[in-house]
Amino acid sequence: MSLLFLLALSGTAYGQQMPITGTVTSTGGAPLPGVTVRVQGTDTRTITDATGRYRVNAPADAILTFSFVGQRPVQTTVAGRNVIDVTMAQVPYLEQVVVTAYTEQRRADITGAVSSVNIESAQKQTGASVLQRLDAAVPGVTVVSSGSPGSRSTVRIRGISSFQNNDPLYVIDGTPVQESYLNFLNPNDITSVQVLKDASAASIYGSRASNGVILIETTKKGIQGPPQATLRVRTGVATATRGYDDILITNALDYFQVEKLSFINAGLAVPTNIYGDPNNPTVPQYIYASAAATVTKDQWGRPLTVNTGAYSYPNSLIMPGSDGTNWWKAVFGSAPVGDYNLDVNGGSDENAYRVSFNYFHQGGTAKYNDFKRGSVRANTQFNRGKLNFGENISLGLERHYGGLPNDPGGYAEDGILGKNILMQPVIPIYDIAGNFAGGKATTLGNQSNP
Repeated sequence: MSLLFLLALSGTAYGQQMPITGTVTSTGGAPLPGVTVRVQGTDTRTITDATGRYRVNAPADAILTFSFVGQRPVQTTVAGRNVIDVTMAQVPYLEQVVVTAYTEQRRADITGAVSSVNIESAQKQTGASVLQRLDAAVPGVTVVSSGSPGSRSTVRIRGISSFQNNDPLYVIDGTPVQESYLNFLNPNDITSVQVLKDASAASIYGSRASNGVILIETTKKGIQGPPQATLRVRTGVATATRGYDDILITNALDYFQVEKLSFINAGLAVPTNIYGDPNNPTVPQYIYASAAATVTKDQWGRPLTVNTGAYSYPNSLIMPGSDGTNWWKAVFGSAPVGDYNLDVNGGSDENAYRVSFNYFHQGGTAKYNDFKRGSVRANTQFNRGKLNFGENISLGLERHYGGLPNDPGGYAEDGILGKNILMQPVIPIYDIAGNFAGGKATTLGNQSNP
Protein backbone atom coordinates (compact mmCIF):
# COMPACT_ATOMS: atom_id res chain seq x y z
CA MET A 1 0.00 0.00 0.00
CA SER A 2 2.79 2.42 0.88
CA LEU A 3 4.56 1.68 -2.42
CA LEU A 4 1.49 2.59 -4.47
CA PHE A 5 1.15 5.86 -2.55
CA LEU A 6 4.76 6.85 -3.29
CA LEU A 7 4.29 6.19 -7.02
CA ALA A 8 1.16 8.34 -7.13
CA LEU A 9 2.94 11.14 -5.25
CA SER A 10 5.84 10.98 -7.70
CA GLY A 11 3.50 11.29 -10.71
CA THR A 12 1.80 14.33 -9.17
CA ALA A 13 5.11 16.12 -8.63
CA TYR A 14 6.23 15.48 -12.24
CA GLY A 15 3.10 16.96 -13.85
CA GLN A 16 2.80 20.00 -11.58
CA GLN A 17 2.70 23.33 -13.44
CA MET A 18 4.60 26.38 -12.22
CA PRO A 19 4.27 30.01 -13.39
CA ILE A 20 7.22 31.30 -15.40
CA THR A 21 7.76 34.93 -16.32
CA GLY A 22 10.50 36.83 -18.08
CA THR A 23 11.52 39.36 -20.70
CA VAL A 24 12.73 38.77 -24.26
CA THR A 25 15.15 41.35 -25.66
CA SER A 26 17.38 41.78 -28.69
CA THR A 27 21.17 41.78 -28.48
CA GLY A 28 20.95 45.56 -28.30
CA GLY A 29 18.72 45.41 -25.23
CA ALA A 30 15.48 46.45 -26.97
CA PRO A 31 12.33 44.54 -25.93
CA LEU A 32 10.89 42.22 -28.58
CA PRO A 33 7.07 42.20 -28.73
CA GLY A 34 5.25 39.38 -30.52
CA VAL A 35 7.79 36.63 -29.72
CA THR A 36 6.12 33.20 -29.59
CA VAL A 37 6.97 31.25 -26.41
CA ARG A 38 6.13 27.51 -26.54
CA VAL A 39 6.39 24.70 -24.04
CA GLN A 40 8.08 22.00 -26.09
CA GLY A 41 6.03 18.85 -26.60
CA THR A 42 2.73 20.51 -25.58
CA ASP A 43 0.14 22.87 -27.07
CA THR A 44 0.88 25.55 -24.46
CA ARG A 45 2.20 28.79 -25.88
CA THR A 46 2.01 32.54 -25.41
CA ILE A 47 3.23 35.79 -27.02
CA THR A 48 5.32 38.56 -25.48
CA ASP A 49 3.59 41.89 -24.93
CA ALA A 50 4.67 45.34 -26.11
CA THR A 51 7.42 45.48 -23.45
CA GLY A 52 8.77 42.03 -24.35
CA ARG A 53 7.40 40.38 -21.20
CA TYR A 54 5.66 37.00 -21.11
CA ARG A 55 4.00 34.62 -18.65
CA VAL A 56 3.43 30.90 -19.16
CA ASN A 57 2.71 27.82 -17.01
CA ALA A 58 5.05 24.84 -17.50
CA PRO A 59 6.51 21.86 -15.60
CA ALA A 60 9.73 22.44 -13.66
CA ASP A 61 11.76 20.34 -16.12
CA ALA A 62 10.12 21.59 -19.33
CA ILE A 63 11.92 23.11 -22.31
CA LEU A 64 10.83 26.53 -23.58
CA THR A 65 11.33 27.59 -27.21
CA PHE A 66 11.36 31.23 -28.30
CA SER A 67 10.78 32.12 -31.98
CA PHE A 68 10.41 35.41 -33.83
CA VAL A 69 10.73 36.46 -37.47
CA GLY A 70 14.22 37.75 -38.20
CA GLN A 71 15.69 36.35 -34.95
CA ARG A 72 17.47 33.08 -34.20
CA PRO A 73 15.26 30.61 -32.29
CA VAL A 74 16.23 30.01 -28.64
CA GLN A 75 15.67 26.93 -26.46
CA THR A 76 16.17 26.85 -22.71
CA THR A 77 15.39 24.38 -19.92
CA VAL A 78 13.20 25.61 -17.08
CA ALA A 79 15.17 23.70 -14.43
CA GLY A 80 12.85 24.90 -11.68
CA ARG A 81 13.34 28.59 -12.44
CA ASN A 82 10.41 31.02 -12.13
CA VAL A 83 12.08 33.88 -14.02
CA ILE A 84 13.74 33.26 -17.39
CA ASP A 85 15.03 36.21 -19.40
CA VAL A 86 16.11 35.54 -22.99
CA THR A 87 18.22 37.45 -25.50
CA MET A 88 17.61 36.75 -29.20
CA ALA A 89 20.19 37.44 -31.92
CA GLN A 90 19.25 38.68 -35.37
CA VAL A 91 19.33 36.16 -38.20
CA PRO A 92 22.11 36.79 -40.74
CA TYR A 93 20.93 37.91 -44.19
CA LEU A 94 21.37 34.52 -45.88
CA GLU A 95 19.39 32.76 -43.14
CA GLN A 96 16.37 35.05 -43.34
CA VAL A 97 13.09 33.39 -44.20
CA VAL A 98 11.62 34.35 -47.57
CA VAL A 99 8.07 33.59 -48.68
CA THR A 100 8.07 32.00 -52.13
CA ALA A 101 4.53 31.12 -53.18
CA TYR A 102 3.39 28.13 -51.13
CA THR A 103 6.53 27.68 -49.02
CA GLU A 104 8.99 29.55 -46.82
CA GLN A 105 12.70 29.08 -47.45
CA ARG A 106 15.98 30.38 -46.15
CA ARG A 107 17.49 32.95 -48.48
CA ALA A 108 20.65 30.85 -48.78
CA ASP A 109 18.59 27.95 -50.18
CA ILE A 110 16.94 29.98 -52.95
CA THR A 111 18.36 29.66 -56.46
CA GLY A 112 15.92 32.07 -58.15
CA ALA A 113 16.00 35.85 -58.16
CA VAL A 114 13.97 37.03 -55.15
CA SER A 115 13.99 40.46 -53.51
CA SER A 116 12.47 41.36 -50.16
CA VAL A 117 11.12 44.85 -49.57
CA ASN A 118 12.12 46.71 -46.43
CA ILE A 119 8.61 47.23 -45.03
CA GLU A 120 9.66 49.70 -42.33
CA SER A 121 11.32 51.92 -44.92
CA ALA A 122 8.40 51.62 -47.35
CA GLN A 123 5.87 52.57 -44.67
CA LYS A 124 7.72 55.81 -44.01
CA GLN A 125 6.81 56.96 -47.51
CA THR A 126 3.45 58.49 -48.38
CA GLY A 127 1.55 57.04 -51.31
CA ALA A 128 -1.97 55.81 -51.95
CA SER A 129 -0.76 52.43 -53.21
CA VAL A 130 1.86 50.07 -51.84
CA LEU A 131 3.17 49.82 -55.41
CA GLN A 132 4.10 53.51 -55.41
CA ARG A 133 6.19 52.84 -52.31
CA LEU A 134 8.17 50.16 -54.17
CA ASP A 135 9.71 52.73 -56.49
CA ALA A 136 13.51 52.60 -56.11
CA ALA A 137 13.10 50.05 -53.29
CA VAL A 138 13.75 46.87 -55.31
CA PRO A 139 16.55 46.43 -57.88
CA GLY A 140 15.21 45.75 -61.36
CA VAL A 141 11.70 47.00 -60.57
CA THR A 142 10.38 50.26 -62.02
CA VAL A 143 7.12 51.92 -60.98
CA VAL A 144 5.47 54.64 -63.08
CA SER A 145 2.27 56.55 -62.35
CA SER A 146 0.70 59.70 -63.73
CA GLY A 147 1.05 61.70 -60.52
CA SER A 148 -2.71 62.06 -60.27
CA PRO A 149 -3.94 61.12 -56.77
CA GLY A 150 -4.97 57.48 -56.60
CA SER A 151 -3.90 56.75 -60.16
CA ARG A 152 -3.01 53.27 -61.33
CA SER A 153 0.66 52.31 -61.17
CA THR A 154 2.53 50.60 -63.99
CA VAL A 155 5.08 48.09 -62.69
CA ARG A 156 7.81 46.50 -64.78
CA ILE A 157 10.14 43.79 -63.51
CA ARG A 158 13.39 43.67 -65.46
CA GLY A 159 12.05 45.85 -68.24
CA ILE A 160 9.69 45.02 -71.10
CA SER A 161 9.72 41.45 -72.37
CA SER A 162 6.62 41.33 -74.59
CA PHE A 163 4.75 43.38 -77.19
CA GLN A 164 1.54 42.59 -75.30
CA ASN A 165 0.98 42.42 -71.55
CA ASN A 166 4.02 43.17 -69.37
CA ASP A 167 2.25 43.38 -66.01
CA PRO A 168 3.48 41.08 -63.23
CA LEU A 169 1.20 38.76 -61.29
CA TYR A 170 0.13 39.96 -57.83
CA VAL A 171 -0.53 37.42 -55.07
CA ILE A 172 -2.28 38.88 -52.03
CA ASP A 173 -2.42 36.52 -49.04
CA GLY A 174 -2.17 33.55 -51.40
CA THR A 175 -4.79 34.79 -53.89
CA PRO A 176 -3.50 35.59 -57.42
CA VAL A 177 -4.67 38.95 -58.78
CA GLN A 178 -3.88 40.15 -62.32
CA GLU A 179 -4.55 43.78 -61.46
CA SER A 180 -2.21 46.65 -60.62
CA TYR A 181 -4.83 48.83 -58.94
CA LEU A 182 -4.06 48.07 -55.28
CA ASN A 183 -5.23 51.30 -53.67
CA PHE A 184 -7.74 49.35 -51.59
CA LEU A 185 -4.84 47.96 -49.52
CA ASN A 186 -3.65 49.94 -46.53
CA PRO A 187 0.17 49.84 -46.72
CA ASN A 188 0.30 49.90 -42.90
CA ASP A 189 -1.39 46.46 -42.83
CA ILE A 190 1.24 44.78 -44.98
CA THR A 191 3.59 42.33 -43.28
CA SER A 192 5.91 41.48 -46.17
CA VAL A 193 6.42 42.05 -49.88
CA GLN A 194 8.53 39.67 -51.97
CA VAL A 195 9.35 40.09 -55.66
CA LEU A 196 10.00 36.96 -57.75
CA LYS A 197 11.86 38.16 -60.83
CA ASP A 198 12.83 35.21 -62.99
CA ALA A 199 11.18 32.35 -64.87
CA SER A 200 11.24 30.04 -61.85
CA ALA A 201 8.02 31.73 -60.70
CA ALA A 202 6.26 30.28 -63.76
CA SER A 203 6.79 26.76 -62.40
CA ILE A 204 4.28 27.60 -59.66
CA TYR A 205 1.85 30.06 -61.22
CA GLY A 206 2.19 29.17 -64.90
CA SER A 207 2.14 31.63 -67.78
CA ARG A 208 0.56 34.33 -65.61
CA ALA A 209 3.92 34.72 -63.89
CA SER A 210 5.93 35.21 -67.08
CA ASN A 211 6.52 38.86 -66.15
CA GLY A 212 7.37 38.16 -62.52
CA VAL A 213 5.37 37.88 -59.30
CA ILE A 214 4.82 40.29 -56.41
CA LEU A 215 3.79 38.51 -53.19
CA ILE A 216 1.98 40.63 -50.60
CA GLU A 217 1.02 39.46 -47.10
CA THR A 218 -1.36 41.38 -44.81
CA THR A 219 -1.19 39.10 -41.76
CA LYS A 220 -0.09 41.40 -38.94
CA LYS A 221 -1.08 39.76 -35.64
CA GLY A 222 -2.07 41.03 -32.24
CA ILE A 223 0.29 41.10 -29.26
CA GLN A 224 -0.46 39.41 -25.94
CA GLY A 225 -1.59 41.75 -23.22
CA PRO A 226 -4.32 44.28 -22.48
CA PRO A 227 -5.77 46.29 -25.39
CA GLN A 228 -3.29 48.79 -26.78
CA ALA A 229 -4.03 51.58 -29.24
CA THR A 230 -1.42 53.15 -31.51
CA LEU A 231 -2.11 56.26 -33.57
CA ARG A 232 0.21 57.17 -36.44
CA VAL A 233 -0.30 60.44 -38.30
CA ARG A 234 1.75 61.49 -41.31
CA THR A 235 0.96 64.76 -43.07
CA GLY A 236 2.67 66.85 -45.69
CA VAL A 237 2.29 69.12 -48.67
CA ALA A 238 3.03 68.20 -52.28
CA THR A 239 4.02 70.79 -54.87
CA ALA A 240 4.07 70.64 -58.65
CA THR A 241 7.40 70.19 -60.40
CA ARG A 242 8.90 73.56 -61.23
CA GLY A 243 10.16 74.43 -64.68
CA TYR A 244 7.18 74.88 -66.96
CA ASP A 245 6.15 78.06 -65.17
CA ASP A 246 9.58 79.55 -65.89
CA ILE A 247 9.14 79.32 -69.67
CA LEU A 248 5.52 80.47 -69.90
CA ILE A 249 4.86 84.09 -70.91
CA THR A 250 2.18 85.48 -68.62
CA ASN A 251 1.92 89.03 -70.00
CA ALA A 252 -0.53 89.32 -72.90
CA LEU A 253 1.36 92.05 -74.81
CA ASP A 254 4.73 90.30 -74.36
CA TYR A 255 3.13 87.15 -75.75
CA PHE A 256 1.90 89.12 -78.78
CA GLN A 257 5.43 90.37 -79.52
CA VAL A 258 6.68 86.77 -79.65
CA GLU A 259 3.70 85.79 -81.79
CA LYS A 260 4.25 88.79 -84.08
CA LEU A 261 7.90 87.87 -84.60
CA SER A 262 6.99 84.29 -85.48
CA PHE A 263 4.54 85.50 -88.15
CA ILE A 264 7.14 87.87 -89.62
CA ASN A 265 9.80 85.14 -89.71
CA ALA A 266 7.34 82.86 -91.47
CA GLY A 267 6.57 85.52 -94.05
CA LEU A 268 2.94 85.78 -92.97
CA ALA A 269 0.74 88.77 -92.25
CA VAL A 270 0.39 89.60 -88.58
CA PRO A 271 -3.24 89.12 -87.46
CA THR A 272 -4.96 92.26 -86.23
CA ASN A 273 -8.33 91.06 -84.94
CA ILE A 274 -7.24 90.42 -81.30
CA TYR A 275 -4.55 92.96 -80.40
CA GLY A 276 -5.51 95.61 -82.97
CA ASP A 277 -2.68 97.65 -84.51
CA PRO A 278 0.44 95.43 -84.72
CA ASN A 279 2.65 98.48 -84.18
CA ASN A 280 0.67 99.66 -81.16
CA PRO A 281 -1.05 96.55 -79.76
CA THR A 282 -3.61 96.78 -76.96
CA VAL A 283 -5.39 94.22 -74.82
CA PRO A 284 -8.93 93.88 -76.21
CA GLN A 285 -11.95 94.82 -74.14
CA TYR A 286 -13.46 91.47 -75.09
CA ILE A 287 -11.74 88.59 -76.84
CA TYR A 288 -15.09 87.13 -77.84
CA ALA A 289 -18.76 88.03 -77.83
CA SER A 290 -21.44 86.18 -79.73
CA ALA A 291 -23.20 88.03 -82.53
CA ALA A 292 -26.36 88.28 -80.43
CA ALA A 293 -24.44 89.99 -77.60
CA THR A 294 -22.22 92.32 -79.65
CA VAL A 295 -23.44 95.95 -79.83
CA THR A 296 -20.48 97.81 -81.40
CA LYS A 297 -17.00 96.97 -82.68
CA ASP A 298 -13.79 98.99 -82.93
CA GLN A 299 -11.88 99.65 -86.15
CA TRP A 300 -10.08 96.32 -85.84
CA GLY A 301 -13.32 94.36 -85.65
CA ARG A 302 -13.03 93.64 -81.93
CA PRO A 303 -16.19 93.76 -79.74
CA LEU A 304 -16.23 97.17 -78.08
CA THR A 305 -19.60 97.27 -76.29
CA VAL A 306 -21.81 94.28 -75.50
CA ASN A 307 -25.29 93.55 -74.24
CA THR A 308 -24.62 91.53 -71.09
CA GLY A 309 -28.33 90.66 -70.92
CA ALA A 310 -27.94 88.60 -74.09
CA TYR A 311 -25.42 86.29 -72.39
CA SER A 312 -26.37 82.63 -72.15
CA TYR A 313 -24.27 79.54 -71.59
CA PRO A 314 -23.09 77.91 -73.79
CA ASN A 315 -24.74 79.47 -76.86
CA SER A 316 -24.22 83.22 -76.38
CA LEU A 317 -20.89 83.75 -74.62
CA ILE A 318 -19.10 86.94 -73.61
CA MET A 319 -15.42 86.68 -72.61
CA PRO A 320 -13.40 89.73 -71.53
CA GLY A 321 -9.75 90.19 -72.43
CA SER A 322 -7.02 89.63 -69.85
CA ASP A 323 -3.84 91.63 -69.28
CA GLY A 324 -2.13 88.36 -68.50
CA THR A 325 -3.38 85.06 -67.13
CA ASN A 326 -0.82 82.89 -65.36
CA TRP A 327 -2.27 79.56 -66.40
CA TRP A 328 0.32 77.60 -64.45
CA LYS A 329 -0.66 79.15 -61.13
CA ALA A 330 -4.33 78.93 -62.11
CA VAL A 331 -4.12 75.17 -62.62
CA PHE A 332 -1.33 73.97 -60.31
CA GLY A 333 -0.60 74.61 -56.66
CA SER A 334 0.27 72.92 -53.37
CA ALA A 335 -1.73 69.89 -52.27
CA PRO A 336 -2.19 68.44 -48.76
CA VAL A 337 -1.40 64.79 -48.06
CA GLY A 338 -2.56 62.98 -44.91
CA ASP A 339 -2.20 59.36 -43.77
CA TYR A 340 -3.92 58.44 -40.48
CA ASN A 341 -3.63 54.96 -38.94
CA LEU A 342 -5.15 53.66 -35.70
CA ASP A 343 -4.21 50.15 -34.56
CA VAL A 344 -5.85 48.34 -31.65
CA ASN A 345 -4.42 44.98 -30.59
CA GLY A 346 -4.25 42.65 -27.63
CA GLY A 347 -4.60 39.02 -26.65
CA SER A 348 -3.94 36.24 -24.19
CA ASP A 349 -2.50 32.73 -24.18
CA GLU A 350 -5.40 31.46 -26.29
CA ASN A 351 -6.26 34.33 -28.60
CA ALA A 352 -4.90 37.46 -30.24
CA TYR A 353 -6.52 40.21 -32.24
CA ARG A 354 -5.55 43.27 -34.25
CA VAL A 355 -7.95 45.84 -35.68
CA SER A 356 -6.66 48.68 -37.84
CA PHE A 357 -8.37 51.78 -39.17
CA ASN A 358 -6.96 53.94 -41.95
CA TYR A 359 -7.94 57.23 -43.54
CA PHE A 360 -5.83 58.46 -46.43
CA HIS A 361 -6.30 61.74 -48.26
CA GLN A 362 -4.20 62.99 -51.14
CA GLY A 363 -4.97 66.21 -52.95
CA GLY A 364 -3.71 66.81 -56.46
CA THR A 365 -1.20 69.47 -57.41
CA ALA A 366 -3.54 70.04 -60.35
CA LYS A 367 -6.83 71.51 -59.18
CA TYR A 368 -9.97 69.40 -58.94
CA ASN A 369 -7.97 66.19 -58.39
CA ASP A 370 -8.52 64.33 -55.16
CA PHE A 371 -8.29 60.83 -53.69
CA LYS A 372 -9.70 59.64 -50.36
CA ARG A 373 -9.70 56.16 -48.83
CA GLY A 374 -11.10 54.73 -45.63
CA SER A 375 -10.47 51.14 -44.59
CA VAL A 376 -10.74 48.79 -41.63
CA ARG A 377 -9.06 45.40 -41.20
CA ALA A 378 -9.54 42.77 -38.49
CA ASN A 379 -7.03 39.94 -37.92
CA THR A 380 -7.85 37.48 -35.13
CA GLN A 381 -6.42 34.15 -34.04
CA PHE A 382 -7.82 31.61 -31.58
CA ASN A 383 -6.15 28.51 -30.15
CA ARG A 384 -8.26 25.65 -28.83
CA GLY A 385 -5.92 22.79 -28.06
CA LYS A 386 -4.51 21.58 -31.35
CA LEU A 387 -7.04 23.62 -33.33
CA ASN A 388 -6.03 27.08 -34.52
CA PHE A 389 -8.46 29.31 -36.40
CA GLY A 390 -9.11 32.97 -37.14
CA GLU A 391 -9.90 35.40 -39.91
CA ASN A 392 -8.42 38.24 -41.93
CA ILE A 393 -11.20 40.60 -43.03
CA SER A 394 -10.88 43.97 -44.72
CA LEU A 395 -13.45 46.57 -45.76
CA GLY A 396 -12.66 49.73 -47.67
CA LEU A 397 -14.26 52.69 -49.37
CA GLU A 398 -12.48 55.05 -51.74
CA ARG A 399 -13.35 58.13 -53.77
CA HIS A 400 -11.36 59.30 -56.75
CA TYR A 401 -12.19 62.71 -58.17
CA GLY A 402 -10.71 64.09 -61.39
CA GLY A 403 -7.57 62.74 -63.00
CA LEU A 404 -5.13 63.52 -65.78
CA PRO A 405 -6.16 62.48 -69.29
CA ASN A 406 -3.70 60.51 -71.45
CA ASP A 407 -2.51 58.62 -68.40
CA PRO A 408 0.28 58.56 -67.39
CA GLY A 409 1.25 62.21 -67.56
CA GLY A 410 -1.31 64.19 -69.53
CA TYR A 411 1.39 65.47 -71.91
CA ALA A 412 -0.71 65.18 -75.10
CA GLU A 413 -2.19 68.28 -76.69
CA ASP A 414 -5.57 67.70 -75.07
CA GLY A 415 -4.01 66.78 -71.71
CA ILE A 416 -3.89 69.16 -68.78
CA LEU A 417 -0.20 70.00 -69.30
CA GLY A 418 -0.60 70.42 -73.05
CA LYS A 419 -3.52 72.80 -72.61
CA ASN A 420 -1.69 74.71 -69.91
CA ILE A 421 1.30 75.39 -72.15
CA LEU A 422 -0.72 76.26 -75.27
CA MET A 423 -3.31 78.57 -73.67
CA GLN A 424 -2.58 82.25 -74.37
CA PRO A 425 -2.37 84.72 -71.46
CA VAL A 426 -4.94 87.06 -73.06
CA ILE A 427 -7.62 84.42 -72.44
CA PRO A 428 -9.35 84.81 -69.04
CA ILE A 429 -10.10 81.95 -66.69
CA TYR A 430 -13.78 82.90 -66.36
CA ASP A 431 -16.29 84.64 -68.62
CA ILE A 432 -18.53 87.48 -67.41
CA ALA A 433 -20.90 85.05 -65.66
CA GLY A 434 -18.19 83.20 -63.75
CA ASN A 435 -18.22 80.11 -65.97
CA PHE A 436 -14.96 78.70 -67.23
CA ALA A 437 -13.86 80.51 -70.38
CA GLY A 438 -12.01 78.93 -73.28
CA GLY A 439 -10.13 79.76 -76.45
CA LYS A 440 -13.23 80.52 -78.54
CA ALA A 441 -11.76 83.41 -80.50
CA THR A 442 -10.16 83.70 -83.91
CA THR A 443 -6.36 83.05 -84.02
CA LEU A 444 -6.30 82.01 -80.34
CA GLY A 445 -6.09 78.30 -81.08
CA ASN A 446 -8.52 75.53 -80.38
CA GLN A 447 -7.66 74.94 -76.74
CA SER A 448 -10.31 74.54 -74.08
CA ASN A 449 -9.90 75.64 -70.49
CA PRO A 450 -7.48 73.19 -68.80
